[in-house]
Amino acid sequence: MGKDSKEKVPLKQKAGAFFKSVKSLWKSPIEGRYLNLKEIGAFGIFSTGNSFMFNGVNYVTTIALIPYFYRIDAIHAYLIIALATFINMVCLPFIGSRIERTKTKIGRYKPFIIGAIPLYVVFMILAMWIPQYENEVSRIIYAYCTCMPVLVMATFVNNMYQNMPTVITPNTQERADIMVPIGLLVGFAPTIMNIIIGPIRAAFKEQEYMAMRIIGAVCAVLGVICLLFILKVKERVFNTESLQQKEEKIRFSDACRMLAKNKPLIILCVALILGSLREYTGQFRILVIQFRFHEDPSVALEISGLPQTIIGFAATVSMLLLPIVTRKMNKRAIVILFMIISTLPNLILSIVGYQNIPVGTASLVVLTILYFISCINPFYLLLPVMMGEIADYQQYKTGKRLDGYIQNLLFVVPGLTMNIFAIISYYWQKQVGFETKDYTDITRPLTGAEQAIACDWFNIVAILSAISGALMILVMIFYPLSKKKHQELLNALKERAGQLDGDGSSNMFIGDENSDNANVSLADETTVENFDEIIEDTSDSDNDDSTNIESDNDSVGDCQNERSD
Repeated sequence: MGKDSKEKVPLKQKAGAFFKSVKSLWKSPIEGRYLNLKEIGAFGIFSTGNSFMFNGVNYVTTIALIPYFYRIDAIHAYLIIALATFINMVCLPFIGSRIERTKTKIGRYKPFIIGAIPLYVVFMILAMWIPQYENEVSRIIYAYCTCMPVLVMATFVNNMYQNMPTVITPNTQERADIMVPIGLLVGFAPTIMNIIIGPIRAAFKEQEYMAMRIIGAVCAVLGVICLLFILKVKERVFNTESLQQKEEKIRFSDACRMLAKNKPLIILCVALILGSLREYTGQFRILVIQFRFHEDPSVALEISGLPQTIIGFAATVSMLLLPIVTRKMNKRAIVILFMIISTLPNLILSIVGYQNIPVGTASLVVLTILYFISCINPFYLLLPVMMGEIADYQQYKTGKRLDGYIQNLLFVVPGLTMNIFAIISYYWQKQVGFETKDYTDITRPLTGAEQAIACDWFNIVAILSAISGALMILVMIFYPLSKKKHQELLNALKERAGQLDGDGSSNMFIGDENSDNANVSLADETTVENFDEIIEDTSDSDNDDSTNIESDNDSVGDCQNERSD
């Protein structure tokens, strides 16, 4: 009888209960967590705006497409991207140091994001305008003056987006969980663009630059509107510094000594450096599609929407897998597993060779499947979570998070290394004779000689990607920061923050001024226990880790003494 009555609950009543639950969670998070639905939604819209602008820029300012649209030698693309990465590497530590000492009504990080938007928009529109100068020198100068600044701004804003999950919640599992709906929203922008850009380019044919101008303007407007939603998200970072420590300016030499104590950071940085060319194939994927999916490049562009969408769907698969694997596996095991999966297609292509896959339907089917498999990798969704744990570890060891320096080591340094490796690879590109500017006429089929040259270069790119991916896998075997260790250091950080808060010398969280920074209080023992349960160790491999991070309790004082000396 009770069972029957339970089964006959009216749909209207179920819907009412659901909406009541959503209404409750709109302003109040789940017990033991920090983010309510309103903030998650705002961060999702901000992430979508970043995705629109970042992907829009990357439809022009890549190693393969700068020479294509600007009709200049490929070496200039390598140099433009390398110089932009170098500028970011030089600037980020200073920006990070400034962030450490910034306190505004909207937080520490958001002022820098909002301040970067005007320059980002201006240079994005200029870079995607692609003026049709007859003089090649004029086109080269314009490319350097627009593509380099927009890459600097795009990298900076994207790095800030990658860092924000570590800022808006200290709960490591919550960081991973929110990246699923966020990832779906982020994937919306490239999905739409992949569907429409090919047909738009094909429609303009000899005036492809017009397609890029339209796309650039649309992405800029949508991006700016969405980026402003970051103002609706609060910042929450454990405050373990006294007022005197906050006022200290960190010298570069001191920061280097602090970072040297962070073994997980060093190992992940080395892995990213050696694996910096693991996605090199993706730089030339649009050209592979244009050259190999049909004998007529304009037809290949017209039909490129569907295979590009299928390839892009791999990101959705990764997003759905992320919260599952993060509960069952270590970050190290997750990275190694998916790196093996994504490296395998490059290994196959380097062995088989593009020239042995016939142009047309065969290439369309085979390459779409291989590219789809290579893109099933949630690493870029996992990296912000890992960076947050590494920043927690840094704060535990030294009392400083050093976000700017960590961003530099995990994003900019590998990017600069990738460009150095890419410039070296240009030697082989030159030997092969592949220049993208020679393939800009999409009104005619490619000759046999042009196809052979292109395939030779695409094969080299696949080999470099496979080797780079394998090296990253080998280094990640030694990554030491497990769930168990992170849980222990997080408990220690909460204890330190609670002690400062109890003395009245500091707030528990560094966040938005005069705002309710968190819905978990150290004074509420029940909530803290629930918080610990959420991020409890569920990995068998973690249990084998006998190293207790609490043995490093004196590290903060040691580092502070170094700074005093």
